[in-house]
Amino acid sequence: MSFTLAKRTLIGSLITATSSFSALALAQQQAGFTITPSIGYYNMDDDRNTKDDEAYSLGLGYQFNNPWALEFVYVNADTSLSSSNTDVDVDQYRLDALYHLPTNNSLNLTPYLAAGVGTADFSSPSTNNTQFNAGGGVKYALNDSLSLRADFRLLNDTEDNHMDHMTSVGLQMTFGHSAPKATPVVVEAQEPAAEVMINEPVEETTPEPVEEIMVEPAVEPKPIAEPEPMVEPEPIEEIPPTEPTLNEPVYAEGAEPSLSEQAAVVESQPPVTLNVQFGNNKTTVEQVFYPEIEKLATYLNENPSSTVVIEGHTDDSGTASYNQSVSEKRAEAIADVLISTFQISEKRVSAIGYGEEKPLFNNDTAQHRKANRRVTAVISSNET
Repeated sequence: MSFTLAKRTLIGSLITATSSFSALALAQQQAGFTITPSIGYYNMDDDRNTKDDEAYSLGLGYQFNNPWALEFVYVNADTSLSSSNTDVDVDQYRLDALYHLPTNNSLNLTPYLAAGVGTADFSSPSTNNTQFNAGGGVKYALNDSLSLRADFRLLNDTEDNHMDHMTSVGLQMTFGHSAPKATPVVVEAQEPAAEVMINEPVEETTPEPVEEIMVEPAVEPKPIAEPEPMVEPEPIEEIPPTEPTLNEPVYAEGAEPSLSEQAAVVESQPPVTLNVQFGNNKTTVEQVFYPEIEKLATYLNENPSSTVVIEGHTDDSGTASYNQSVSEKRAEAIADVLISTFQISEKRVSAIGYGEEKPLFNNDTAQHRKANRRVTAVISSNET
């Protein structure tokens, strides 16, 4: 295989892989140490005069709590020269970096790109040359710690200008991870946030007017009934002014109308639930989730006096400062869609990130972490 043709093949493969997976949903790779035994087929460059043969490999690596992973790989292939039966033992050592692309959550498939550097020791003829490799593969998650893995690499021998390639399948095991299995970040506008506004005004306003109304009529009949001679004077006529005052509760002057109107507006709110997924370390909203945000925009348009605060939350995976930044950017991303795409006035939309400060549950299970990764929409009315 010519070196120029091999380079064109590699570049074309990388471009194709990137474009093929750019529209898929996103998910987070499991963090921890990895062990990957594999079996494959080593295709030698035609110029090597060496037969293609089976190859066995073992990879030891670490998956970070982001798309990147490092892996040290040992490959062994026992073959022979094409022109004779002379055995050729091939030992390859390399250090690779893997970058995981967007995950197809419905299929549990995570594609990745890979590149690295190492050495290859051929016993006949005796050579030990530097090799650069590039390629990629895909992982199929069986469970939280176990994945099937298919891998393809182009191997460039820089000293002899040979271009080999190797295809393999293996089983990747992950140990010592602290984060749960990659799951979509479900962003929900929690109803409890709106219920606070519904419940508090009703509980504060309803009891107090009843107490005031029940007390004053009980006191007023006595002064009216006692002095019969005084029926004609004005004191009896002073009662009507107090009765309207009771209807406009004296106990909270000027406040009651505002609270009652506010309660009526909030009680009429339809439940708003956003189902938006963010990829690992991603803070942009994909257009496929715009219809979910449009539900919130529709409510705001139907209630022009209402405002909304978008609040971002994360679990405790990663550093607190990083989680704070991600929560802010994700909340701002949804707020920006409301403003720029659905034409909601920026004066009515604000965003804030709380990071890992306000979890709904302890971050002790995968389900609890998933629930803690959320964005809530807190809606309020400014009517008076």
